[in-house]
Amino acid sequence: MKWLIRVTVPILVIAVGTWWLLLDGTAPKTADNGFEIAEYRQLVAAGADDLPKEIRIEQVGSDLAPGFAAEVGNFSADYATTYTSFQIVWPDQTIVIGGAIDAETSKEMEQSEDDRKFDGEAYGRVTAAMISTEKVLITHEHLDHVMAVARHPEPAQLAPRLHLNAAQLAGLSQFAKGGILPSEIAGVATEDFEKATLIAPGLVLIPTPGHTAGSRSFFVTLENGAEYLLIGDIVWKMSNIENLKTRPRLLQYILFDPQENRSRVLEQVRALHDLKKSNPNLIILPSHDKIYLDSLVKAGTLQSKFNIEPPLTSPQQEPSP
Repeated sequence: MKWLIRVTVPILVIAVGTWWLLLDGTAPKTADNGFEIAEYRQLVAAGADDLPKEIRIEQVGSDLAPGFAAEVGNFSADYATTYTSFQIVWPDQTIVIGGAIDAETSKEMEQSEDDRKFDGEAYGRVTAAMISTEKVLITHEHLDHVMAVARHPEPAQLAPRLHLNAAQLAGLSQFAKGGILPSEIAGVATEDFEKATLIAPGLVLIPTPGHTAGSRSFFVTLENGAEYLLIGDIVWKMSNIENLKTRPRLLQYILFDPQENRSRVLEQVRALHDLKKSNPNLIILPSHDKIYLDSLVKAGTLQSKFNIEPPLTSPQQEPSP
């Protein structure tokens, strides 16, 4: 009997550990804190009438990873990821949300040598748009969302347009060249909103800490009535919302710096699932679901490539091997 215990216990420990690291990621049956879309609509309605006319996307890079990296238990298909920035366009202004990755980071994060791509011209359009826009915001403080901020070639031009919360600003320095932010970026005043706030006509900022302490989502209403919810990295794929599954816990320890509050993220997955079910026309925009985002561009729901004024700066080149 003792030999059986000596054999069984390690097997059980390995099995439980594997499940906990790779397969445990199902959202709860209810969420205490949801996405209050009625409140967001009221904020939009109480604001100015000149709503944005479109949302544009830049896909700065792409790659291919195993399907289970994005969704626990999904071993059936690869996961096509993309690194994005969004531009909200009004008749008289724009706002950029997201800093994507630069060429060096794209190479460092490579998952598939054959499938990884970096678009230097797209990155150039992002950095150029950031210094001609009204505001620059980010959804959260992870490296694949901040490089065009932390490593912007013209920080003095960017700084007056940059709107970050304290957690986001604190997280930027580790991604700057040499670990030191340009003084202009390091010195920007932070804005910490405790509740959903209208920050421009048709654009509501929603504090959604979980994936990081500084995570924010954005509710957008266009002049044609279409409604969008930019959710950063609460999930990586729409199937996470549909199937009520998140990423494997193992990735949290390997990739995420800062770490995420996993229980809160799982509640947000449930809340997004319920929100989409009750509002089927709402267009949810996760930052990294390439196939889904490509389909929105093809359908005209998103427009490809940023509007740039003044003319485009030089594109960034891939680092030498």
